[in-house]
Amino acid sequence: MTALANHFLETLRSLFPGLLLIAVVTAAAFHAHSLPGLVGLSPVILAILLGMTYANVVGVNEACGPGIDFCARRLMRTAVALLGAQITVGDLMSFGWQGLVAIAAAVAVTLPVSYAVGRKLGVARDLSMLIATGSAVCGASAIAGVNTVIRAREDSVSYAVAVITLWGTVGLFAVPLLSDILGLSAVQAGLWAGLSLHEVAQAVGAGFAGGDASGHAAVAMKLGRVLMLAVVIFALARAWRQSPGTVGERPRAVPEFLIAFLALCGLNSLGLLPDELRSAAVVATPLLLAASMAGLGMNTRFASLRALGHAPLWQGAVTFAVISALGLLAAVWISDSATARTVVAAMPVTQQP
Repeated sequence: MTALANHFLETLRSLFPGLLLIAVVTAAAFHAHSLPGLVGLSPVILAILLGMTYANVVGVNEACGPGIDFCARRLMRTAVALLGAQITVGDLMSFGWQGLVAIAAAVAVTLPVSYAVGRKLGVARDLSMLIATGSAVCGASAIAGVNTVIRAREDSVSYAVAVITLWGTVGLFAVPLLSDILGLSAVQAGLWAGLSLHEVAQAVGAGFAGGDASGHAAVAMKLGRVLMLAVVIFALARAWRQSPGTVGERPRAVPEFLIAFLALCGLNSLGLLPDELRSAAVVATPLLLAASMAGLGMNTRFASLRALGHAPLWQGAVTFAVISALGLLAAVWISDSATARTVVAAMPVTQQP
């Protein structure tokens, strides 16, 4: 027992400097999120940007390495697993089978098209896949989850997050503006935001810019795409595991965190998760994701990003155009369905367009 306690204390001692640095950067990211002009960027995105800036401008002490690596890898898996406690199968089915088809199509079409475009442009396979999944599913959370399977370099992860942040932010402002120009209803605008924008925060922000009805439609579609993360990770775990281009230790066919994600989602869908646990997951998930992204940022060097070139940015641009077009078409199609009219009719009067 004494040997086990000593091992625990020794491990904690080695991790402490890095954990303390990550905690400071994470706290700074959440504080920066409340500043004017930065509200549209989630603390998760700000954390990786601050981590990169600190590492490249100030520098990271070698003693911080173990703690930073712990956050970048272990905390990331825990955070992705906890996402399952915040969504239900009902979210996926809010707008009936039409909504389910639209969500599946947004992911199933965008992901392979984006990956193919990236490879055609000469983007490395791991970076191309990270951009594709981040754009098609749920931004930085998807990149974090998928990276536990494909195990890309830190600079690839950081560049992928930068790409989806850039184009997702463009969409955050463009979708509400174009919705007004195109004369879309509030529900159509919300559906478009939920089906097109990369980050949950971006979809929610663009959705509620058009009112409550728009916001609720955006949340329903975006959470449906988040739930698709399990399918994508499972498929990639098998594909990357069997790929001849994979080097080093091959990933597990079914990662443990994915099992935890599905279990929590199933329990939540059945109403078996205590309210306290769901509330704790809502608080803990962005904290853990931000901490893990700060760790990735600190392991990234600007010179490595410059060496990756501009091709990933063009991949992100094409991907954003593809998923935006799909989302717009699907939003108009879904809003004309009987199921959508029933959902809107069930909302309080103040939430209807």
